[in-house]
Amino acid sequence: MLKRKQDNCSFWVQSLAESSYAPPQTAPRIADQYDVAIIGGGFNGLWLAYYLKQADASLRIAIFESHHITYGASGRNSGWLSPQLHSSAQVLLQDVHTDNQFVRVLQRHMIGSVGEVLRVAEREQIDCDAEHGGMLLVATNAAQHVRLQRQHQQELDCGFQDEELQLLPQISAQSHIRIPGLQAALYYQHGARVQPAKLAMGLMQCVEALGVHVFENTPVQTWQAGKLRLAGQDVAASHIICCAEAYANRLLQDQKITAMNASMLVTKPLPESFWQEYGWLEQYLLADIAHLPFYAQKTSDGRIAFGGSGMPYQYGGADAGEGILDSDSSVHLYRRLSALFPDYPFVIENAWRASLGMTRNGTPSVSLQPQTGLGWMYGLGSIGLVASNLAARLMVDKILGKETVLTTLPWNDYQCPTWPNEPWRWLGIHGRYALASATDRVESSRYLRGFQLKR
Repeated sequence: MLKRKQDNCSFWVQSLAESSYAPPQTAPRIADQYDVAIIGGGFNGLWLAYYLKQADASLRIAIFESHHITYGASGRNSGWLSPQLHSSAQVLLQDVHTDNQFVRVLQRHMIGSVGEVLRVAEREQIDCDAEHGGMLLVATNAAQHVRLQRQHQQELDCGFQDEELQLLPQISAQSHIRIPGLQAALYYQHGARVQPAKLAMGLMQCVEALGVHVFENTPVQTWQAGKLRLAGQDVAASHIICCAEAYANRLLQDQKITAMNASMLVTKPLPESFWQEYGWLEQYLLADIAHLPFYAQKTSDGRIAFGGSGMPYQYGGADAGEGILDSDSSVHLYRRLSALFPDYPFVIENAWRASLGMTRNGTPSVSLQPQTGLGWMYGLGSIGLVASNLAARLMVDKILGKETVLTTLPWNDYQCPTWPNEPWRWLGIHGRYALASATDRVESSRYLRGFQLKR
């Protein structure tokens, strides 16, 4: 039995205090040379190692994780397998250098990757509480209703098929969930929930069984073509791929990626009467279309895992550390949860925050320099678990020198814009979030005033 370190506030990780994971009987020593060295043991790195071994079992692969598997966003995220590209799709569609056809191909691969993650979990017998229930995006005021209709059309333009999306009017939406102000909903056929820490631990066990060397608590100090430096040891590798996401800029130093905060809480298990009262009887993912949206899942043991905006960014791109959530963000999330399910006395079991790797325009990059063997995958935090799976398969084709459909996707060697220096970065991010929050309040108050007048 392996006891996970309790330096992480995430409910997902703390529920793994005693896991069924058994480390290899003989721990590997760090070799002097590998074919592929992966920096970062989150989902980016784990999926990359998994698919590299599937493609070529003879490859010598090592993962170097500075803390432990599940320490970062891999153990702190919402547990969403979502097919959405979010704002990245619109950025790519407006890019004069991007063929819109390949944006639609990207969307189809994102949709297919939901099923791919679930197939791997089943094939490798990873028990991660997976449930493919779809996704429900709700509008709770008139402005959100307009955006929901617009998003429905945008999703169709980007590659969704008619049968994969249902725009539900008020009565139909209320048959799925009963929350105040519900005007309409957009139901996505493809979408699933997982317990992310269980998935990450299962993937670690899987890649170790395939022969991948996983070194936890082994930070990489520097890297260069053909070599990375650990504490007191140099390791040679033909390919070195940085998969550190929110922590990547410490090595890359190119200001393309920064750490943004995502805040979450989880309730204690709720009785069946709660789910009946509010009509949340299915296992779909739940979110709204506010400028600062919430996102939630119904866990396998009947809790609500609920996330949303909190303190978005720390000066200098400081990461979330152990994940302690500030009181203002905790109160904000609780109020949003209570507004959806009024008068219910929720008891919160855990609250935490995570560092997500964000590019300035929300579009990821999966890049490799053939002449040096150095590469990186980042910016996937804005899209989620499904994106890390797809990006890993794209990187495998790049490492193996294959020209495939995946290597035509817009993420391939995408040049992300550079973040501004401080204090402009801090001012810009906080200013944008403040404006979005104020807009949400105005939209909500207009609805409430109209509701009061009707009464």
